[in-house]
Amino acid sequence: MKKFLLIFLFFFYSLNVCAANLGTNKTINDYLEMDYQIQSVNIIDQNKILYNLLRDDTEAKKFEPKLVSCIYDINTQIAECFKP
Repeated sequence: MKKFLLIFLFFFYSLNVCAANLGTNKTINDYLEMDYQIQSVNIIDQNKILYNLLRDDTEAKKFEPKLVSCIYDINTQIAECFKP
């Protein structure tokens, strides 16, 4: 069981390494104005909220990421967004 847990944690950690950071220059509202829709909202801890935003496939926005995840820090009021 411990081996399975270690393999799962390693796999989960390696997925985070591959994520491309989109920076902190865009807010969640910016993505909503760009026709993204909120797919899910999760509370990470007391001060951080995870937003998953999804866009529809359109020809005009084919170079934009389809899925964007943003972690909003309540204390600093800054959202850091990345694409998986």
